[in-house]
Amino acid sequence: MQDESSYWLQSASIVVTAEYHNPSILTPDFLRSQRIVPADWEPTESVTTPGFSLIRFPNQIEWTVNQLNLTVTEQYESEFDQNYQIDQMVVSYLVKLSYVPYKNLGLNCLIAVKRNDPQQWLTKRYLRDGIWPHDSPNTLTMTPKFTLDLGDNVYCHVLLEAGDYQGPDSQRIPAIMANCNVHHQGPLDVEGLCDAIGRRPKRQDFVIASLGRLLGGSKT
Repeated sequence: MQDESSYWLQSASIVVTAEYHNPSILTPDFLRSQRIVPADWEPTESVTTPGFSLIRFPNQIEWTVNQLNLTVTEQYESEFDQNYQIDQMVVSYLVKLSYVPYKNLGLNCLIAVKRNDPQQWLTKRYLRDGIWPHDSPNTLTMTPKFTLDLGDNVYCHVLLEAGDYQGPDSQRIPAIMANCNVHHQGPLDVEGLCDAIGRRPKRQDFVIASLGRLLGGSKT
């Protein structure tokens, strides 16, 4: 079983889909005036158009919205947390714009798990022996994807890929990159969206337990 301390969080994000968003409303002044972000936050990049808007802050928090998706992402290089700044920010945004016809919610995270030769590890673990001819190409690889049912129209999608991440000493460390999406199938109203966001700690516990099963075992 994989220990939680061996996971290295790379990013956490929230995606809210809608029948239509209004990208032109997303500006730094709007976020500050509505107290969605602190009044002293100044963006490093800001683009606002009728079809797409982006705001990037120096603390590694980024907002993007197009007509279908609102995405708020926070970059990390740490172990798991129980509280994420973006969660309350998105809740505030949804409450302020409660008239938008929202649909689905995704609570997402990208996690690095240290492994020597991660591609070989994934291939040995998930590709059954004996089904490929001996003269098959040596570049054969495996990129497994899983969908787990949490009930109540909530599904956890996990994609495992070989990659690397930057460790505390700035060295690149080989790892399995777990791209995890906890999808809440809608349509959801603002109350339902906010309730689901508040359940992130519980969903995170599920993700950690699932990765322990998917990445545990003896195939090293």
